[in-house]
Order: sequence, then structure tokens, then C-alpha cells
Amino acid sequence: MHASQPPLLGPKYCTALDLGISLTFRFQFVLCKTTRDLPGFLTRPFANRVLHHHEALPICDLLDRDGTPLGVLLGYGMDQNGTRLEDAYSLDFSAQDTDAVEKFETWITWMAGRFLVLTDVPAADNDQGRSRRIYPDPAGSLGAVYDPQSGIVASTPLLCLDRDIDPDPGCRPPDELLSNKGLAALLPEFDPQVPVGGYGFGTTIDRHLRRLMANRWVDLDTFTERRFWAPDPEMPDLSPADAADQIVTVMQSMMQAFCTIGPGYFAISGGHDSRMLLACAPDLSATEMELYCYATNWIGTLDVRVSEALAATLDQPMLGQIAEAGPKGSFITNRNAAMRTRQRFALGSGLSHLGDQWWQRGYARQLRQGDIWLRGNFLEIITARVWPRHALTPQDELMHALSNTRVALGNEADVAQKLGLFDAWRQSFPMDETRHLHDLTYLDLTLAPAQGAFYGFSSHTYIAPGNNRRIYQLAMQVPWVARKHGELYDAIMTRANPALNRVPLVGMITYRARKLGVPAREYLEQKIAALA
Repeated sequence: MHASQPPLLGPKYCTALDLGISLTFRFQFVLCKTTRDLPGFLTRPFANRVLHHHEALPICDLLDRDGTPLGVLLGYGMDQNGTRLEDAYSLDFSAQDTDAVEKFETWITWMAGRFLVLTDVPAADNDQGRSRRIYPDPAGSLGAVYDPQSGIVASTPLLCLDRDIDPDPGCRPPDELLSNKGLAALLPEFDPQVPVGGYGFGTTIDRHLRRLMANRWVDLDTFTERRFWAPDPEMPDLSPADAADQIVTVMQSMMQAFCTIGPGYFAISGGHDSRMLLACAPDLSATEMELYCYATNWIGTLDVRVSEALAATLDQPMLGQIAEAGPKGSFITNRNAAMRTRQRFALGSGLSHLGDQWWQRGYARQLRQGDIWLRGNFLEIITARVWPRHALTPQDELMHALSNTRVALGNEADVAQKLGLFDAWRQSFPMDETRHLHDLTYLDLTLAPAQGAFYGFSSHTYIAPGNNRRIYQLAMQVPWVARKHGELYDAIMTRANPALNRVPLVGMITYRARKLGVPAREYLEQKIAALA
């Protein structure tokens, strides 16, 4: 590292807190102009910069059909033919094609998984220029932030900043993080009048730092940002059965690809999303993937019980994880170890928070470290979960959508300013709002801002196998009211594995037990017994 080069904040904070850099920033990357001292990271030239990537983060070279380098894929991706990318991958076009950039972008659009693609392609006008961009996965789940001032691109803010944080005026970290012993001494002052909550519309903890939004690319030379994907607003409606036929085929190919990566855990629950993926999974007996469920509260114990019934239906073993003291117990009894776990999560997640209860109470530490962790996230569009339950006025409809983005909301002036940002977003591309407003709000604005926190789960490689634009688009072709009534979900389960559809959902169990005035666990056991 050059003597005059300021250190990145992440390693600087790790040194101050006596935390290991490699473990804190596992699975992360930094793209910058010069080599940085990052233990546990590998380096390689990319375009006109140096790419640092953690040794645990896979990288795949992307080549044209003649072997010419076009870019790299970081993370875990699957192409539209169901092929998981490893080591090197050849695309079926030439870098010399006048439309090479467009062909590359089309290919990226239908990639699935958890990844980032960095491109370095000859410009279409053949003037010796290059098209250097970074593209996110469909949900922005392998997050990226960039600083237009320094030119640094990285996974999370503390690996992107080589200067002090300049607090964003629209949001601040949670109070429990700002008051944490150790962290508080490192962080700048944040205005206590600024609302606490999630960042949105590409903003971050630092006013100059930007988060790459889902469905957009960023030019690595100019740092301009452009949309590259939006569903056709005039696409025809599909019946639940017709959409399910196509969605199940896509899900089956994804589950085949990601269940066979290597040893890991497939986290299932008593809800909808992971069950659809489980219904589309290959025979897990032939893989190294283990079914897994955990409980950090009372309702989670019902999830574990339903997951046991799902596993039994498939004749598969399952690991149900509950602390010895009960669902509110902890696997960490040493207070110093608990504090260090929280601090490591805070740094690794870019100061998002101190980790959820699963993380803070040491559940992750009881699992095999470094394994894959499959989750059923990002499939809420299939059940239209983010759509309002009742008819709303136009203004309330906008507030419902804005609230679903999880952006921090303060006083009236702050809400008005963020409603303006929201309005500018929805006017920036063609959209049939009556059909897709809340679907696209969820995809564009809700998912990516929160994804930085998933880097904090640095013990395991988090992947959501349902993260696929083809799935999202097919689901959006089913009218949202039918999806809200569970018709698409039922059609998918009927098509993929009807036996799993018979196992009760935790939400339905608790609702009906409350109506009947009986204990939910007792009612659940009756329903599970009836499956025999």
C-alpha cells in the first residue's frame, strides 16, 4: 500500500476494535485505483483498476466465444439455461459485434442468483473506448456502493470510504448501534433530529456515497446510473395455472443448480416462500444440503414444528435449532463474545444494525462455518404480500408504497421530500400502476437498500434461489388480487409437489386457532396428525 494512501475505514475500525478484517468482511470486494492492504483478500487487475475480492467470494471470468475477456462475475449466478457459473464462462457472441454491449446486457438480465457482474467491453462505435459497468442481481442482493469522488466501488460503505463518514442528512443508524461501547468512539456525530430507519433511493450512511439500485447499472468511469430492466407494462395477463407451469420449470432449474453447490443449509419455515422452493428442489438425499429451521421466539417454534412435518413428508432429516433455554435463549453466554459479535456485524453490514436475534444470540456459530445458506426470500410478489389489503385513496396508496420501501420517515417536510423522490422514481419508466405499482416498488426500492445487512452474516454464504427476473415477471402477469388470494401459490404447489401443500401454514394455523379459541400449538398438532 502506498505510504500516502489513507486507509479504508473498515480495516481502520477493525484495528481499533481488535476484530479480524478477513472474518468481518468475508465475501466482500473492493474495486479501486491502487492495491490495498486487506488480509484474506485476493487481488487482480480489472479494466484500469485493481479488484480485491475475499478469498471466500467466488469469481468467474466472462469470455466471448473467441476467449476474449468481457468481465467478471462475483458471487453465485445461474444462466437462463440452468448452468451455474464457475471459474470461466463463454458467451455466445463476439466482442467485435457492434451490438456486443446490448447482447451482454440481455444475458445479464436473465441471470439469477446472488451476484454482481463487472463488464469491460469494447464500445459499439469501435473508437477504442470501453463500456465498463457494474450490474446487480435481480434484487441487488450482493450489494454494491460507490463513491464518485474517490472512484472506489465496494460491497459496503466501510470498504468504500478512505475518509471520515459525512453523515447523510436523511437518515441515521439505529440508537443501539450509536450507543454501542467501542463503536460510539469511532463514529461521527449524527443529528438526533434525523429519523432512524432504512436508507432509500440509493442513499447511504454517507451523503456522497451511493448504493447501486436493483435493475440499474453504473458506469465505472463516469458513475452515471441507468435503468436496464423493467417489465413490459403491456404484457398480457396469465392465469395462475399457466404462470405456475413456467415458474415451476424455472424454480426447478435454480434449485438443481444451487442445491448442488456443496455442503450447506436450506432454511425452511412454516410460510410460503421456502416451501415453494422446497417443492421444486431435487432429491436432497443426493446432495450435501441439509434442511434447517430455527426459533428465536414463540412463533418460530411453530415454524420448526411445521418444518419437521415438511421434512417428514419428503423423508428427509432436518436440523431444528432452538437454544437450550428456549426460543428466547442464547448460545452465547460470554458478554464480551456477544459484544464482539454485534460489532463485527455492524462493521460487516456497513453500520446497518447489530444483527438480528439469530445472529446476536450465536445461532450462526453453532452451524458449520463457511457453508452455503439457502433462504426462500424475495418471492413476496407471488403472494402479492406487499399490496394493501383494502382499497385506499390515491394519497394513502402512495404512502403505503413509500412505507413498504422501509425508508426512514421523519417530520412532514421529510415525508414530503421522500414522496417527491418516490414520485420521480415512478414517473421515470413506463408502468401500469394499477397492475404493478407495489410489485415494482418492492423490487426496485425495498430489496437492494437492505441487502448490505446480509454481508453481516459473514459465517455463511447467503443465497436466495428464487432471485430471478423471469420468476418475478411471470408472477406479475397474474392479477395481483388472484395472487393475494393465494391462487398462484396454490397452483405452483399443486404443480410441483401437492403433498407439501397439505402441510399447514403457520399463519393460517394461528389465524384459525384464534378464531376457534384454541391454543395454536394444539391445533397445529391436530392438523399434522391428520396428514398421516
